[in-house]
Amino acid sequence: MWYPYTLIGVFLLILICMPKKLTLKEIYFSTGILGFGTWLGDVLVGDVFKAFQIGPSPVTSPIDYIYVAFVPAAIGLIYLNFLTENKSYVYRCIFALIAFLLEWGAVATGYMVNKGWNTWYSLPIYVFVFLFFFPWHLKFMRRD
Repeated sequence: MWYPYTLIGVFLLILICMPKKLTLKEIYFSTGILGFGTWLGDVLVGDVFKAFQIGPSPVTSPIDYIYVAFVPAAIGLIYLNFLTENKSYVYRCIFALIAFLLEWGAVATGYMVNKGWNTWYSLPIYVFVFLFFFPWHLKFMRRD
């Protein structure tokens, strides 16, 4: 059960200490979009299709809600905070790989249990999100 607490603590420290390049409005808007996308995906794949389970028990605990609400949004905010138009695809792919490795870590520690889901299934989603959706999202927020 150490895994979610560790990730929440690490990402909280990063978010507090990193130099902010996003405005408060961009942080607020992005947190809502990222949170909604995460919850929608987790509810559809995890709860409706029963493909995976977050947390060590079938009953969802408060830490599970906090983990799902905070960790993906924190990763997205950190990514968006340092994303510029001239960032290479390597930067974008590194974040997709980090997201994949964090999911793999959740499975490896037993915090996430796959039930018909394979961790590799998430990789194309991460590639799409980090290479295409997030850059578009940032441009959309900053348009005049």
